Amino acid sequence: MNRLLVIAGSLLYTFLFFLSVLFFGFFVLLPRPIVNEKNRWRIMGAFTRSNIYMCRALCGLDYAVIGLKNIPEKPCIVFLKHSSVYELFFALSFFRPASFVAKYELMFVPILRGLIRTLKCIPVKRGLGKKEVNKVVVQGEQYLNEGRWIVVCPEGTRVRHGETRRYGISGALLAKGTVTPVLPVAHNAGYFWGRRSLIKKPGKITFSVGSQFTTEGLRVDEINKRAQDWIEKEIKSFD
Repeated sequence: MNRLLVIAGSLLYTFLFFLSVLFFGFFVLLPRPIVNEKNRWRIMGAFTRSNIYMCRALCGLDYAVIGLKNIPEKPCIVFLKHSSVYELFFALSFFRPASFVAKYELMFVPILRGLIRTLKCIPVKRGLGKKEVNKVVVQGEQYLNEGRWIVVCPEGTRVRHGETRRYGISGALLAKGTVTPVLPVAHNAGYFWGRRSLIKKPGKITFSVGSQFTTEGLRVDEINKRAQDWIEKEIKSFD
């Protein structure tokens, strides 16, 4: 694809992405007598499909999934590397309803604050230690009992493609405390949609869903190591 077309398509998509957040967000935030929980997630599904379509049409960016059969029927805890926005579309496509562990700074954006509360995400203030870890454990257990998926980005922030960071303990503590399986997901979305980059490279993102593993009898560090080792090895296999 011509470089100028890539830039133009990426910029147009970025504008339409923010427009879609405002448009679909408005309907998601309508009060319960008008929009119930089930219909909120239908709206989020429409938001996801529209963005996947726009990425394909404007940026030449699509995706493929390996291991779809590994997604269990019963919701569990998903460990998902965070390197772009596109993995959000993947998670919203296959894990619904879901509660995402999100950075607290998003609460300062009015419409995102409303979406985080309405969709029962778990906003975490990074660097505050035990208090915020306990919040993830307590709220996460509540949402698991409600039949929701818990989506955790265990590195705690967006990382560049090919990089990794030490995993935080909140997701593993939640998995251990509730004896809930962990489902690792690897992808190379960050290669096509770089961290803090407006430009989206044309191509096909690969998502690979691993086999869920039981956390019974495992220490927190063992849970993290098992998930991280598989995710990083799988990402390298894409290259």
